[in-house]
Amino acid sequence: MGKTTRRDFLKTSGCTVLTVGLSQHAFFRRTQQASASALTAAAALSTTNNVLVVVQLDGGNDGLNTVIPASGRLHSLYRDARPQLSVPEAEILPLGADAANHRIGLHPAMAPLKALYDRPEKPVAVIQGVGYPNPNRSHFRSQDIWHTANPERIEKTGWLGDYLDVAYPSVDNPFLAVSVGGELPLMLRSQNRVIPGIDNLDEYQIYAGDDADAANKVQTFLALNRVGAPEQTLYEHIRRTALELYESTQAVQRSAQNYTPDPTIVYPDNNPLAGALRQVAQIIAANLGTRIFYVAMGGFDTHTAQSYDHASLLATLSGAIDPFYRDMVRLGQANRVLLMTWSEFGRKVRQNADIGTDHGAAAPQLIVGGAVKGGIYGVHPNLTDLYDEDDMKHSIDFRSVYTTILEQWFGVSARDILGGRFEPVRFL
Repeated sequence: MGKTTRRDFLKTSGCTVLTVGLSQHAFFRRTQQASASALTAAAALSTTNNVLVVVQLDGGNDGLNTVIPASGRLHSLYRDARPQLSVPEAEILPLGADAANHRIGLHPAMAPLKALYDRPEKPVAVIQGVGYPNPNRSHFRSQDIWHTANPERIEKTGWLGDYLDVAYPSVDNPFLAVSVGGELPLMLRSQNRVIPGIDNLDEYQIYAGDDADAANKVQTFLALNRVGAPEQTLYEHIRRTALELYESTQAVQRSAQNYTPDPTIVYPDNNPLAGALRQVAQIIAANLGTRIFYVAMGGFDTHTAQSYDHASLLATLSGAIDPFYRDMVRLGQANRVLLMTWSEFGRKVRQNADIGTDHGAAAPQLIVGGAVKGGIYGVHPNLTDLYDEDDMKHSIDFRSVYTTILEQWFGVSARDILGGRFEPVRFL
């Protein structure tokens, strides 16, 4: 059977994948030769089996109402700027004092995260005032900057995609990274890898129709792609990708079946982020060799009537991280799994006329994991020294957090991936 017939079969046989998010762009980049990457040739390989779970807070999280000045002049300034959005001092969940002796705390909707913070092993680090110079308040551009770690130039690959190219230049495991939610974020786009997007583990499978001939279609699909030597490079990559796709769906199905939940650890049914992190836990438990998971949670663009919506978002975030961390402890994985939140920017200090907040600049990040040296890092942004009169200035460059993860968690050089040297934050 010739090449054209095989390709036509893939199009016409009725075999499709329900929830695979392979981007066409990434698929055709896979046809390039990995050895052509100067970055790959220049950098060391990763020597750890650590796992990173990235949680994106999509829309620009209001960091000032997430990690809140809890007393003193900062709290007074905060209350003055937000007469209807500020949290009363008595309701703030206390975390302690930062390096400048500002007492800070969490929004009262984040009680589960506060309970994690107070655990004896202290698995939560709060990184304050994270951002970058000359902040861009566009959702799209600022997200791209965080995705690619490059504020100066448009890039086609993300910093974690570049990491995969550096650390795994010859590893064909299709599950080195997974985007849970179906879409491939720029952060995971690489030169040489196809990253699967999984919306639902139960539905991630080859679909050959519901008729009696479905099993035969799958067997024919496999037979066509397992035969003979390739006639040319493009066909070889199509063949390999098809087989990897089939094998990955089978591995995912096994992982979903082998995960045994603990009745004392409840991922709330009405919490979509918890549902996504439960799927991450299932894949981690199956030991498929995945090193990076990506999950996104939307709704943080709170311009109007923010108070209730933002509290609900923070409750969802906190209520999802808590069972996930405890599940990692139960599975014996807590010390090799690190969770990082990020959002493209914070919000302005002053509430707007619609009792919401507009696009701002610096905001906190949360880092959670058994290996984390929990506590407060950096100082709370000064509410009297602002960009453009209303945006908090950053004191920690977001690429310093990336540097910590690349060098201390993944064991590779951050300089080549990030394009420069940034002082790590010592939360590991």
